[in-house]
Amino acid sequence: MDAIVQGTGGLAVTDEMRAILSQPGFLKVKEGGKMLRTLYQKQSMAFDSFLLDKFAMACFFGASDKVKKNRRQYMRNLNQMIESKTAPSLNGRITPIPNDPNDHAATVKYLLEAGASPNVQDIVGHTALQHASMYDTPLNVVRCLLEHGANVNHQNRYGEVAIGFAAQSNRPEVAELLMEFGADVDIPDADGVSTSDILLGCGPQVMAAVRKWQRRRAGEAALFEEKKCDGCATTKANLMWCSRCKAARYCSVQCQREHWRTHKQDCRPINASNSVTVRPRYGVYLDSMSASDMIRQRVGIPIRATSKVRQAATHAPPLHPDEAKAMTVKVQIPYRPKEPLSSPVLWSGLLVYNKSRSFTCTVHRDNDFVSYDRIVEAVRTKGAGGAKAYFPAQLESGDKLIIKIGEVLAEQPF
Repeated sequence: MDAIVQGTGGLAVTDEMRAILSQPGFLKVKEGGKMLRTLYQKQSMAFDSFLLDKFAMACFFGASDKVKKNRRQYMRNLNQMIESKTAPSLNGRITPIPNDPNDHAATVKYLLEAGASPNVQDIVGHTALQHASMYDTPLNVVRCLLEHGANVNHQNRYGEVAIGFAAQSNRPEVAELLMEFGADVDIPDADGVSTSDILLGCGPQVMAAVRKWQRRRAGEAALFEEKKCDGCATTKANLMWCSRCKAARYCSVQCQREHWRTHKQDCRPINASNSVTVRPRYGVYLDSMSASDMIRQRVGIPIRATSKVRQAATHAPPLHPDEAKAMTVKVQIPYRPKEPLSSPVLWSGLLVYNKSRSFTCTVHRDNDFVSYDRIVEAVRTKGAGGAKAYFPAQLESGDKLIIKIGEVLAEQPF
């Protein structure tokens, strides 16, 4: 076994890695890409921050004051070594940095303003932005990199881009920031797979963040893109619905009155042409973990804790007599993208629920095949990836749900 060398951080590049990396161009899975990922991960497990030099350790811990102090000495030593053509000593030991504040944003900002390039690559072509996008890096650090010239669409040796990492890691706030700075979700990797291709499987939060920016770039808008008053645009936890169309929200009665002249032309009441009435079914226990989180868990990507509410069986919220509950619902159909709308495969039941999961039910075709088929058609033709869509809805009673399929809402983060 090779001796662990001070100044390397415990990292090493094996001969097998070098052989794969010597190939030109992007690395496909079957041309060494998969093996290189495995070797890279294995070598990364040996990382030891106490095997870094003083300057690198200060950077690693975000000790910005020590970075500023050690950078000058580091650059002097480096220039002397370059002039004398000597290698640095790899046998020394360093003193750990005790009790220093972790201010990585200030550290990154200082280094970039001192001339460090944000686009330096590691052995497999990852840049700082790509690493920051796949791990739980503070958002202000990601923004700092972008504001100082990080290439948002840089491709590593596998052809991957930063937004793909943010999507797979379920970091919607990072995905939205990358989209703000021009991220392209259609760039294919070495095997021809783009972020767009995997977006549906990355979860609703990421989907909503990306789709919002795609619409913004196209000059389009969608209902309920943001939770705000349709009159004054103020954000508020509890907004009132337009009782007529169920597709507009207001912070107050006064705001609704003042906005009526504008809203009037788009206010379409619930009727037979734009809505369906279905009979919910309850009592079915469902897998509380989303498919995207199950995939992340299998590949070792941390997932967010599942709330107790999401672990319950399908159920309806309590309603008083003559009370109706307006809400936004998500409708998921059996995902069979190549099946025709008439296929019995799509008849196995729809999952319908609101954001808080206070209402969760299934809808089945044997109750009303006409309404069922209309919902499936709306989701397949207008929903996210043809698998799920969001609609205004009203629960009239425990066994009567009205879904306004004529008003497909923007993708929501649930």
